[in-house]
Amino acid sequence: MKKLTLAASVALLVLSFANMPAWSQPSKETLQNKSISHIKDFFPRVEGSFVGDPMPVYNDGEFDIFYLNDIRGGSDLGVHAIHLLSSSNLYDYQNHSEVIPYVNDVDDPELLLGTGSMIKVGDTWHAWYTAHNENVFPVESIMHATSKDHLHWVKHPQNTILPGASYRGNDFRDPHVVWVEEKKEYWMLITTRSNGRGVIARYSSTDLENWQDRGVFFDNDTITSNANLECPTLVFFNGRWYLSFSDQWPLRLTQYRVADNPEGPWQKMDNYVVDGSGFYAGKLALKNDRLFVFGWIPTKTGNRDGGNVDWAGNLVAHELIADSNGRLNSILPHELQTVINDNPGPVTTLTSSKTLKTATQFGLLQSSVYRPLPKRGELSATVDVPSAGMVMSFGLTDDRVSDATLNVVFNKSKGKVYFFNAPLASIHQANAESWVNVPLDDKVELRVLIQNSIAVFYINNKAAFSTRMYSMQNKPWSISLPQNDNFHATLKIKEMI
Repeated sequence: MKKLTLAASVALLVLSFANMPAWSQPSKETLQNKSISHIKDFFPRVEGSFVGDPMPVYNDGEFDIFYLNDIRGGSDLGVHAIHLLSSSNLYDYQNHSEVIPYVNDVDDPELLLGTGSMIKVGDTWHAWYTAHNENVFPVESIMHATSKDHLHWVKHPQNTILPGASYRGNDFRDPHVVWVEEKKEYWMLITTRSNGRGVIARYSSTDLENWQDRGVFFDNDTITSNANLECPTLVFFNGRWYLSFSDQWPLRLTQYRVADNPEGPWQKMDNYVVDGSGFYAGKLALKNDRLFVFGWIPTKTGNRDGGNVDWAGNLVAHELIADSNGRLNSILPHELQTVINDNPGPVTTLTSSKTLKTATQFGLLQSSVYRPLPKRGELSATVDVPSAGMVMSFGLTDDRVSDATLNVVFNKSKGKVYFFNAPLASIHQANAESWVNVPLDDKVELRVLIQNSIAVFYINNKAAFSTRMYSMQNKPWSISLPQNDNFHATLKIKEMI
């Protein structure tokens, strides 16, 4: 077994020591993708493709969002070429399409590409990304490419980093490179496993070519210590260091930790997430002195609310602000709010079409029913919540609120917002699909971005909550409160045209 491992490792190392242009024969799906030059959406994806694992960089007035392009049922053996979307306002996107291809060869380490990071040093861009192929050993390795314009890349296979003896060869991915001024060196954080635990390893370099293994940087402190900690990022923001990652199981939440020193120790805040599990693979990016997180909202199999959660979907971005203790709050990015305000689409004050009594096993509710939401727009709402909380139910059929299966529950006593994919009448017997912690007072302030089957809730300027609701489209919806509460709400919808 040792001889086989050594031979396979040598085979990987000697594939090529020459620099190679990042080029491969484009598939028909890539050619279709390249034909779409611009997108206008809150949550973009290129038609025919899906957004996986973004790698955001702010540069020269724009966010450059590199990402793993997911083609379902594509004609190639290879998958997940790195593509690029650029935007200055997080709504109008230029599609640069494929910039770093996979290698469409079943025996090549780069048959499947995985997450990485891009950093610009002087006039040169550096990409460090994952190569994955279960037909070679190690299954995963770290690759390097450079570019002068961030569009045309040259691969440097001689700079490949293989997992050391302390790390698992099947899990050695998602490199994130950052310059650490205090140490006068670059750090590379890598998702891997050591001694059966999901950990983040650290490598260091002074020249971006020669890297030294510095051991485990962050040991697993999640509820399941063997979970992989995917897509890590490390940034200095507002006087503190922030480390982020997404636990691969069981919660699948983008989490963050806080420290005064880049070495740690890392503090886990009382609320340590940037969104619920409807948002994944979030990576942090700085825009001058502001902090953002970019992730994806998954689709579901068969475009059904009851379908299994897919890998990849639509891009989503939140802005993050820090309170005095270092806790991060997720808010609607100012860039998007400006786009919404400037859009010539109509603004309508909503009034309920009818008020109903809704019987549930946890009490009688009064429900105000509203007309269907537009395909794309912003719902702004201020709702009085005098007692226990409220429920927003979507996808109503024949005004049967109790049968509604898409329910966002604002639980005031627990300080939580839940998304249930189960009938309202019996949700106390169901498990929530996702949830987020957020303080709830006597008023709930909402900004909800609607785009087809996606609704992202920004709650009390404190938390973001991303959901996928296919049956929401073209159907009435409702707000329900306990029957003894006096219902008072101010609701407006801004339609984007």
